[in-house]
Amino acid sequence: MKFFLFLSCLATAYAAEWAVIVAGSKSYGNYRHQADACHAYHVVSKFGIPDSRIIVFMYDDIANSKSNPYPGKMFNKPTAQGVPGIDVYEGCKKDYTGAQVTPANFVKVLTGDTSAPGPVLKSKSGDNVFVNFVDHGGTNLIAFPSGTMSSTMLNNALKTMHSKNMYSKLVFYLEACESGSMFEGKLPTDMNIYATTASNAKESSWGTYCPPDDKVNGVELKSCLGDLYSVNWMENADKIGPNETLKEQFDIVVKTTSKSHVMAYGDLSWNSDQIGEFMGDTSNTVKDTPKRESVNVDSRDIPVHLAYYNYIRADKSDFEGRRALRQSLIQEINDRENSDMLFMKLAKSIGGESLFFNPATTTSEECLCCDKVHQAMADSCGGYTDYSLQYSRVVVNLCEVSSSTAIIKKLTELC
Repeated sequence: MKFFLFLSCLATAYAAEWAVIVAGSKSYGNYRHQADACHAYHVVSKFGIPDSRIIVFMYDDIANSKSNPYPGKMFNKPTAQGVPGIDVYEGCKKDYTGAQVTPANFVKVLTGDTSAPGPVLKSKSGDNVFVNFVDHGGTNLIAFPSGTMSSTMLNNALKTMHSKNMYSKLVFYLEACESGSMFEGKLPTDMNIYATTASNAKESSWGTYCPPDDKVNGVELKSCLGDLYSVNWMENADKIGPNETLKEQFDIVVKTTSKSHVMAYGDLSWNSDQIGEFMGDTSNTVKDTPKRESVNVDSRDIPVHLAYYNYIRADKSDFEGRRALRQSLIQEINDRENSDMLFMKLAKSIGGESLFFNPATTTSEECLCCDKVHQAMADSCGGYTDYSLQYSRVVVNLCEVSSSTAIIKKLTELC
């Protein structure tokens, strides 16, 4: 009896926390995603998870971008003039960068597949796992620098983790537009997974600390510095520390994320567990600054918002520079209108304009038709933009009434 008690205590003592953090975008206009990811890394690191059990995906093209006024630095929050700000890029771990940031590698990391080009989860049945994904999304998909990941692909990876006994409990925080569609009706409630999302299945998530509130020590960064849901849970963690419960944090994030509906999915029976049981287990040492109201922007509108502020902030004596910025703003508007027209024409030609305006029906069934059309969009039309990802819901609607062959044929004609 004593021997078995000893083994039980030994297993408990060696239980560990693991974290996988993903920024799924590239380009300076998406500054906020990599800033969020590095901030998340610092939260779990400061809370006690060692680097050997943290895996970070980020394209890593922001800190040293020619557009960055602070080379080699990134900030997840603005500051007043005279205040330097907290550089979240300093010390930020980077395991998968550039072309390695793919859905396939994300799946390999989650499922412990050692054919991946970097570290993978080696978690055991008694360990807890924390996953944080930040990027663009659409109905039943999340985006990567090249390509997308379907809700089926993600949930299958989680099911594989469960079948391989890779965790005791898993917490997943997902920041993306329509992020609720990745789990709604799809994530089982009996796999010991608790997931929260920045929005429900039918709405955008929001960026925050956007122009004109994008200044660090008086310098304009010309991009949104964070995402509202992500900033809210991380600033809450910075302030409260690891002893807060998942439910307490969720309630605060629901309240402070006023522009979208933060959702929870999966097994909610243990949300009284402390966040430190997943993000780390040491005392909080993260430097905190008070929360304040900021400029929040629908993620779909951030590209045109940034183009507008770049234009109105330009030196009025620099005629050539202003002309170029004006053209960039006009091009952004034209691109949006072209996306609107493409999907409106596609909807009308297949089954009527109601398919364009109606929200998508979220189901638990795999949409192979959708996957084929998304691939055709990438192959024939240059892929989705941050703005046009919203029309993934139109693809879902079209697949309800037609075949992928007919949809792809018309899409190719229109492009």
